[in-house]
Amino acid sequence: MTLHFATLVALLTVLYKDACAVIKNFFIGIFIRKYRTDPNFKLAMYVIIASIPAGAAGYLFNSYIESAFSKPIPAAIFLIITAAILILFEFAGKKNEEKFIAQSGNPKKINWLIALFVGIGQAVAILPGISRSGTTISSARIFGVKREEAVRFSFLISIPVILGSFIFELAKGFKDSKIIISHDITSVISVIAGFVFAYFSGLFAIKFLLKFSVKRNLNIFAIYCVLISIIFFIVYFIRI
Repeated sequence: MTLHFATLVALLTVLYKDACAVIKNFFIGIFIRKYRTDPNFKLAMYVIIASIPAGAAGYLFNSYIESAFSKPIPAAIFLIITAAILILFEFAGKKNEEKFIAQSGNPKKINWLIALFVGIGQAVAILPGISRSGTTISSARIFGVKREEAVRFSFLISIPVILGSFIFELAKGFKDSKIIISHDITSVISVIAGFVFAYFSGLFAIKFLLKFSVKRNLNIFAIYCVLISIIFFIVYFIRI
């Protein structure tokens, strides 16, 4: 729960301008019709569309997925699938981006169909070993969306999902009496330290990926996924 909250705060630290503009124009657009053509209102609708599949999948299947795929072999297999998605979708996306720009003179923009496809990718990412960021970025990229825009959209749609997960875990913790306000200074320091570490780790990862994506594709992360998968397989078969 601390990890979710820290990640959420890190996302809002980096994307607060985008998030505020999207939220502001969404609520204005609900009451004032002319604002519904505003790009930020449309973006808010796309974020909602992309969040629905992941929210539904997490609520319905999260417990089953955790129990069914708790062993390392499924995670290793899904890591290879993540690597394949990153490489193949980037390859197709680059061609589609060039084709769309040649035809229209403008880069491809997110639309409702792309948002839905990205949302399905985010839902699939509840499987262990499937990278949420990698899958959602690639799911937008395959349509020809510029890489940096795909990365930004990926982070934006993670905000409601992480917020929902945090609220769900918080409510469940209070219901099950697992959350107790501790007066033990050691416990408090431990929670604060965990939050600080998770926050700065998330902050670094978000800023790094936003800058990295401007000039480079994500194939290096595909190689990383394959290497980790190989390690999983080796450790598993050595222990048999």
